[in-house]
Amino acid sequence: MSTRLRQFLIDTYETRRAGNYPRRIGQGYPIQIDDQDDNDNLNDFCNIFCIVLRRNRFRIDLVGNFPISQQMIDLVDIYNGTIQRGKNRLSLPLSIGQIEAIMDLADRIKKTTFLGEAVNNPNWLPISARTVSSLYRFVRIIKEYNQSDLPPE
Repeated sequence: MSTRLRQFLIDTYETRRAGNYPRRIGQGYPIQIDDQDDNDNLNDFCNIFCIVLRRNRFRIDLVGNFPISQQMIDLVDIYNGTIQRGKNRLSLPLSIGQIEAIMDLADRIKKTTFLGEAVNNPNWLPISARTVSSLYRFVRIIKEYNQSDLPPE
């Protein structure tokens, strides 16, 4: 498993809950990488989680009230991910070398900005922008990890 990558992400993202978790968290622990705060309506928000797997691989999970387009389905299929429409869940397994696929996913989410009514989510317009921004930030953080002085695993 990629303990260095997982710890790098925990150090980056878990600062808002630093007192709640031990410094090292075990394999399979989902790291929340979106910008959700206490003022967000959980019924409308799109949560984004990253689960670090083995050999610098990870899985991005989007869960919440968001429209899933055919373009998103096609992208997920390319990378052998899964979509559960009934649960509004998208899972995309990637390696660090495939990080640009997150940019492709963000671009596809941008195209759903005005589809909030399709999923009965009138707040999708601002939430989609925040979702895209969170995905862009994740790409930047993974690139920082790649350029860090950490020895390879």
